[in-house]
Amino acid sequence: MCVPFYLGDNMNKYMEIALKEAQKSLKTNDVPVGAVIVENDKIIAKAHNTREKNCSIIGHAEINAIEKACKEKKTWHLDTCTLYVTLEPCQMCMEAAKQARIKCIIYAAEQQKHPNLKEPQMTQIKNVENSSNLLKQFFQSKRK
Repeated sequence: MCVPFYLGDNMNKYMEIALKEAQKSLKTNDVPVGAVIVENDKIIAKAHNTREKNCSIIGHAEINAIEKACKEKKTWHLDTCTLYVTLEPCQMCMEAAKQARIKCIIYAAEQQKHPNLKEPQMTQIKNVENSSNLLKQFFQSKRK
């Protein structure tokens, strides 16, 4: 079980704030999902779904909250943060949370699985040296 990084009985308080964020989504015909990011018992970001409002496929509450938290902390490393969200994160939001190094996610409602979603077809173009070289040069310069 995921345990927040602070002691105390504030889990319900943060989920209530996430629910208030979710209600904001209804005004723009977005799915009502809200998210709150907490560090050391302090809210550093809160957000709601904005997919319809902003015509953005990545306008999920979790992504919006992660972006706000990164700006607030001036880093993309959120490894001391807990994410509260009103709906179990989708695959995209889980990956964003992993990339941000969020250690703990607490959610309320379980996500319905979407069996109709299909993986896009992918093809690799091999022997494109410029792409590989650019990446190699970048990471070599970081390791010096």
